[in-house]
Amino acid sequence: MALSKYRTDAAVAANEAETAQNGSPAYWVCLALLLATVALAARIAIFW
Repeated sequence: MALSKYRTDAAVAANEAETAQNGSPAYWVCLALLLATVALAARIAIFW
């Protein structure tokens, strides 16, 4: 019983950490860099 409670608490903590991480500036910077990389790859593929 204690093990399942520990897993539940860990899942809740991980979910809260993920929610906080999504609002952080570093998350948005990484997302913007990823999108820019995909856009650049698409442009290179078009002209290849």
